[in-house]
Amino acid sequence: MPLYLTLFQHAITIGFSAILPSIAALLAIGLVTSILQAVFQIEDATFALLPKTMAMILLAFTGGFGALGVFAELAKNFIINAPGLVHQSWY
Repeated sequence: MPLYLTLFQHAITIGFSAILPSIAALLAIGLVTSILQAVFQIEDATFALLPKTMAMILLAFTGGFGALGVFAELAKNFIINAPGLVHQSWY
């Protein structure tokens, strides 16, 4: 397999594994919020949006379950393999 396809596959895998915990947390918050809205018959859009917004802000400040470190390692991997990408045949 060519190096660029290997790096692309690695990038897709790392990207999904890095954002999956954040998406799962937001999904759980949204599910709990919607259940509370259904139980108490609350029809306020702010009640649906505010907990998810606060969770996104918290995730952004904390680094999103280590996603920033994972993306930094991915960038380092691309920089290390850059000479191999430049000098290989793309056919």
